[in-house]
Amino acid sequence: MNIGIDIDGVLTDIRKFTIEEGVKYCEQHQKGKLINPDAYDSCKVFDWDEKTDLDFWKKNIFIYEEKNPPLIGASENIKKLKADGHKLYIITARWLASPKTEKQFAESDLLREKMRTTVKQWLKKNEFVYDEIIFSEEDKSSYIREKKIDIMIEDSPQNLKQLSKLTKMICYDWKYNKGIENENIYRCNNWHEIYAKIKALEIKK
Repeated sequence: MNIGIDIDGVLTDIRKFTIEEGVKYCEQHQKGKLINPDAYDSCKVFDWDEKTDLDFWKKNIFIYEEKNPPLIGASENIKKLKADGHKLYIITARWLASPKTEKQFAESDLLREKMRTTVKQWLKKNEFVYDEIIFSEEDKSSYIREKKIDIMIEDSPQNLKQLSKLTKMICYDWKYNKGIENENIYRCNNWHEIYAKIKALEIKK
């Protein structure tokens, strides 16, 4: 099967990093406060305006990428999927790395290449295997169709709703994506469950 794999919230715990560093940022800059730790958007987590949110991520995005550890079992079970003969596509809409020009930055091309390089280095350092990496737009629909993805592993509420119209979805279960359910969405709490679910879906195919 062709399997798509998101990064943030699927290979990493971006929520833990966002809350820990966001609380420090609020205290240091006296901007916002933690109001909804279960929200998906960091603006809603801390009651930030868009400028404050942008400033926070400008200061922290590369720290997050370089230092945030992978989720337990992610690399191990992805290697097992590869050994089982599946084709693996990393499909990420990582901020700064997507094809869209970041209009906030004059040096957007340089930042894009830096982020893409950093992502690939992180994947290599943490021993992730894959056949192709795609730095996508926020809407991943065209990539799902182009690569004929049979199963997409995601955490984004918006992507789960949208992409489940096109293919089977494994939802990495977080509080911010609770309540998103349909016949094409399978919830898993960790990478061992994800591997087992893919094996089960493979048998049914």
